[in-house]
Amino acid sequence: MRARQRQALRWVACFTAVAITACAQPERADRDLIRIADVAIIDVDAGTATPDQDVIIRGDRIAWAGPAGAAPLPKAGATIDGAGLFLSPGLWDAHVHVYSAEGEPDFALPLYILNGVTSIRDMGALIPLAAQRAVNLEIAAGDRIGPRIINAGAMIDGPPGSWPGQMVAATPEEGRARVREAAALGWTSVKAYSLLDREVYVAVAEEADAIGLPLYGHIPEGVSLADALAAGHDVIEHVGRVTKACSTKEQEMIEGARTALASPAPFDALMTEMAGHAVTTFETWDEALCRDVVRSLAEAGVAVAPTLMVADFYLGNDPSPDDPRMQTVPLSIRAQWGAPDFRRAAMSEDLLAIAPDAVRQDRRTFKLAHDTGVLVLASSDAAALNPFLFHGATLVDELARYVEIGLTPREALATATTNPARLFGEQGETGRIETGARADLILLRADPLADISAVREIEAVIAGGRVFSAEALQRVRADLIAAAKDDAE
Repeated sequence: MRARQRQALRWVACFTAVAITACAQPERADRDLIRIADVAIIDVDAGTATPDQDVIIRGDRIAWAGPAGAAPLPKAGATIDGAGLFLSPGLWDAHVHVYSAEGEPDFALPLYILNGVTSIRDMGALIPLAAQRAVNLEIAAGDRIGPRIINAGAMIDGPPGSWPGQMVAATPEEGRARVREAAALGWTSVKAYSLLDREVYVAVAEEADAIGLPLYGHIPEGVSLADALAAGHDVIEHVGRVTKACSTKEQEMIEGARTALASPAPFDALMTEMAGHAVTTFETWDEALCRDVVRSLAEAGVAVAPTLMVADFYLGNDPSPDDPRMQTVPLSIRAQWGAPDFRRAAMSEDLLAIAPDAVRQDRRTFKLAHDTGVLVLASSDAAALNPFLFHGATLVDELARYVEIGLTPREALATATTNPARLFGEQGETGRIETGARADLILLRADPLADISAVREIEAVIAGGRVFSAEALQRVRADLIAAAKDDAE
């Protein structure tokens, strides 16, 4: 697995007339000293909740963690009574898009804090990297509420490109050049996208490896899973691509996609070709083959960001208009979500008929992958462009979905804490509560190792050492609701 690097990012200012960052500032202690007293510390790897512990935070770091009363009390600062509470590492969402619509960071980023998500991996590059970096600097300075952001959105696609703002490469030489351009701009990873030709994709992977950039993203439709593993793909986004590799007709579907990509109108031809792939995959999925496929992923050290909650949209499991999650989303985006959608319109009658069973098949593939040792990264695909995938809240729903499928609460919690920390070079930085780690924490009213729904029972969130009490979180939510209403006026 290639070396990963951390990265700081930033973007722009406030959301409409309601200045969220001014109305709901985190509570800060004198001299940046905070003591959480008599709390139960969650160790995700060990699967334990150790009671009667103290945690002392200085700045954005944990200065000490251990038995209550064993360390001298800070002479200045705040003390948080943790009696009866559980202190867990802050959550990661490993696949989000916070720049898919104008003004999206202004409501999206506070929602992550509101839901205990203190780190995200943003997979979009629809605005310049310099603008994205601006956001992270504001967050680090305390001028904006939000999680720490890992930038992973240097998208390289085949012509004509799937989204505006993507880099496009039609030849292997262009693919290599796009990777060098991404590195020169300061991107610390490369994201492959769906329209890349196989030879161009291989060139992108080779150049990324030579420069030392991880390769994330989609496995292009004209590339087999085995070819992607051979090329050194590091993280597969969306479990459906793994399910497809469990079909006995994967190679036939790959050849069909390659023929479409070579046509005069590659995007439209590929969409037509892919319309039948879901049905083919469903009808030819083979469990014995799938066990071999996921074993190859585990042996190669390839991680998967499953984004299972995406399926609810295709099943028509839309939230009601009075769902509390809807109230924090700007009315203009809610209206967009309620309009006819091209993705639903493209579903054939055959696909609609098998959709529930096909979703269960994806979940079966996911469970096989997890049980075989594939590193799973909790991920939501939340974006204004993706209807009913909520920033922050959908990540929590995703964890609950993992438990429904058969993971234990500890295993589900690991996908949003220790697993991403391990993959993104954050071991010892996040995912653990120990001296020297980042102070990215959530204080819970119940034990998440006993019931994953406990991650919804938030007493406080600590992001980069900044404390958001229950009262401060209520103010954040109230400001978001007010701003969402103002969006329509």
